[in-house]
Order: sequence, then structure tokens, then C-alpha cells
Amino acid sequence: MFKIMPIYIMLFVLFTSITAACDSTKNDEGEEYIVSLIDVIKSDLLNVNGIDVQFADGNKMSITDSKTIQDIILRIKSIRLRETKSKGVGYLYFLDLKEGDKTYRFDSSLTFDGKTYEAIDDSVKELNDFIIKIGKDKIPGLLPGVEDSQG
Repeated sequence: MFKIMPIYIMLFVLFTSITAACDSTKNDEGEEYIVSLIDVIKSDLLNVNGIDVQFADGNKMSITDSKTIQDIILRIKSIRLRETKSKGVGYLYFLDLKEGDKTYRFDSSLTFDGKTYEAIDDSVKELNDFIIKIGKDKIPGLLPGVEDSQG
């Protein structure tokens, strides 16, 4: 019986690897499309002059401080994504990035124009932690039970 267990473990690992790989979009050569968030929203976000945040618990905040806006934009620009067929289970917040007369909506579940994406690294987690920290500093009791990774 103990000799059979490693085979089951190996089959389980192989199965989960294959199903995870099948969940993303691939090009004709079978390679995953990796895109930047900037490419997905089709803006370089150079002229964002305000950000409105709505948290999942209904709280809202506006960000107009240029340094904070640039800190957020810098984090957004570092996000690299791949399209996935999985749907998010909800959101912590969404951001309305205001650039002149245009508004770009970014939500923590990474859904844009009906397509869902997943980050290929921890850049979204870092952005989420940053937004939650700013929110908790400004709004006492924000998102009870949700902690950023620093505390």
C-alpha cells in the first residue's frame, strides 16, 4: 500500500498542474499571453489627478494627494497579468482612476471589459495591502477582519 501512495501523489500533482495550466489563455504556439495592466486598460495613466476608492463594506475615500496617486500608479504599472477563465469571488475595493474626462475602473478581482485576469506575481497583493493601509489610516473600522500583510 505504501508503494502505491507516491503514485497517487504524483498523479494528483500532475492533474492539478495540467488543470491550472488549462485555465489561462494561450496563443497559437501554446504560450500564455502575459500583459501589463496598462495594456489591458489602454492608458499609460500619466495624467491621473484623482482616485476614488469604494471598499467592499461600502466605505468610500477620495485621493487627491499627488504623491499618493503616483505611489498607487507606480504599483499599478508593475502589475503583469494573464487572462484566466476563473471568475473572482468578490472584491475588497475598486478604484476609479480619473484622468481628465476619462475614468478607468480597477477592481481587486482583476476584471476588465468582461474578462478576468490573474497576476503572475505578488504585485496585486502589494497594491491591495497599500490601498487597505491607506483606507484603514483614514477610515477607522474599515473592512473589519481584513488585515494587510504587514499587520
